[in-house]
Amino acid sequence: MKVLVTGATGYVGHNLALTLAQEGNEVHILVRNPGSLFIPKHRHIRVFTGDITEKISILPAIKSCEQVFHTAALVGLYASKASAFYDVNVEGTRHVLEAAADTGVRKFIFTSTCGVIGPSLNKPMSESDPRVTAFNNDYDLSKFLAEKLVNDYGKQGLFTVIASVAKVYGPGVETHPLSVNSIIRRFVQGKITFCPTPDDLVSNYVFIDDLVRGHLQAIEKGQSGEKYILGGENLSYANFFQTLRNVSGIKGRLFPASKNLARLYGGWHFIGAKLARKEPFFTANGVNQIFCNKLFDCSKAIGELGYSITPFATALQQTIQFYKNNSYEYQQLFYPDYRCE
Repeated sequence: MKVLVTGATGYVGHNLALTLAQEGNEVHILVRNPGSLFIPKHRHIRVFTGDITEKISILPAIKSCEQVFHTAALVGLYASKASAFYDVNVEGTRHVLEAAADTGVRKFIFTSTCGVIGPSLNKPMSESDPRVTAFNNDYDLSKFLAEKLVNDYGKQGLFTVIASVAKVYGPGVETHPLSVNSIIRRFVQGKITFCPTPDDLVSNYVFIDDLVRGHLQAIEKGQSGEKYILGGENLSYANFFQTLRNVSGIKGRLFPASKNLARLYGGWHFIGAKLARKEPFFTANGVNQIFCNKLFDCSKAIGELGYSITPFATALQQTIQFYKNNSYEYQQLFYPDYRCE
């Protein structure tokens, strides 16, 4: 089968494109920079140069494709250009949807974020639960607007599915300096690691292999117009780091940090980055994403798709081994910006 993957130089898209190619599919990938170090290499992968913000550049890549996996996005909590998140995540998604409808694509899956569903209160959030807080960052808001576009096209007849993704970790290219993987690697290397307090705050963590498999299950078994949470175990920060200690055999050095202290650091980092004319990867507003509960319920995906969750300790062991085996290479490769396409 011929498929298009956008965002194939990003963490999720890279692993997804390789898996699809390994299963014998003819995979088209759309990239802005054909010389990128993050392009997945496989004999069944064909590279097309283009940008989702320019619809005409999508057409050669999507031509004759039966399925589209749209993972490309501007990821992060800050962009120097005010409209950047909207331009890429909303209008870019609109362009891919239009191209899919125009060229007769049979199935379209959109990779979104559990950030659209929002923080949880007393129980894990499901796909149908209403959001309990206002949006406090442009990334989550842009993904919410993009989901509305996907649903609109689904109502018009295009087969669409939304994959709502929790915090991802596991083997793969590094795409963000504050990823779960960067925390794991820093801890295993014996460096002082930031730990939010109180440490009973809970988040949901999804193993990259489960996430990739979930995408394939969603596009094969999912119902058009539906959203599926693709997550993993709900873990407190205390449980996360204790499991990390147990699996790695490393005691580690944790630096407990309150919300106020994190805000102070976020403000300091923001000023320093602006003075250096760099994009800040951590801001005072981003602190809110860390100091809240984010519990999610994957029952719908498990029941309807056959989705399964790898135990955190097992997945963590594989992740640690990967970074030990690739220590030099993967410490040097950092995505130059957070645009995953």
